[in-house]
Order: sequence, then C-alpha cells, then structure tokens
Amino acid sequence: MNEPIDDLLSRRRDAEQPFRVPEGYFDALEDRVMARIAMEEAPETGRRRVWTVIKPALALAATFALIFGMGYGVLSLTQTLKRGNGTPEAPGYATTVEEWITPASLINYYEMDAQPVEEEIDEETLVNYLASELSFTQLAEIYAQANLK
Repeated sequence: MNEPIDDLLSRRRDAEQPFRVPEGYFDALEDRVMARIAMEEAPETGRRRVWTVIKPALALAATFALIFGMGYGVLSLTQTLKRGNGTPEAPGYATTVEEWITPASLINYYEMDAQPVEEEIDEETLVNYLASELSFTQLAEIYAQANLK
C-alpha cells in the first residue's frame, strides 16, 4: 500500500486495457451511418404517412370522449340528470338568485350601500369644514370663482 505513485501508474499503463473495439468496426462505420441517413430521408409510404397524420387527431378525440364520459358518469352517479325543472328545489334556488346574487353585482353594490343624505348642512358647518381643510389661498380662489358667476 505504501508503493510510490509512479510505480502504480507505470504498472497500470502496462496492463491490458479491459475495453476494446470489435475488429473492423471503424471500417464499416461509414457505410452504416450513410445507410441510416438514406433510410430516414427516404419518402414515407402512403399508409405510414396517413397514420402519422391521423394518430394525433385520434388521440385528441379519445381524450375528449374520455373527459365527456367521466362527466356523464359523475352526473349519473349524483342523479343530477334525473332532476327536472319542476322539482321543488328549483323555485327556491331561483328566489335565492333573484334576492341575493343578482343585487350583489358590482353595479348595484354602491346603490345598495349608498344612504341618501336627508339633512341639510348649515352654512356655518360648511364654512368651518372648509376653513379646517383648505388653505387661505385656496379659499380665496373659491370665493373669487363664486363671485364671477
């Protein structure tokens, strides 16, 4: 185990290599590569060409059929298909939609929450509010615009 590294490397170099290339492998390599290229570039036969075009379409159709079949299976297992429009559940559902869901649209949201202002604001409250919120120059501009009208 304490042999110098140079001795180990020289012994390894002299040993027979465990992997070999078969006899005449490189002589026939070019012919094999050229034959494979010619085979891939050859025009496809009509039957094979049709199958390569139809195969993805058939896979897509089978996928859709599977999805629709699973949906139909779920609907039939939950007996959703047997329910009609005349069941007692339908009027209750329609009433719920009319009372709660339809008025909750974005357009009606502000109309439902808006409360009309019924009391009038007296002049003193308005002046105090404006004086606390606006600067003197802003108040002067508002006063000047009001007098021009």
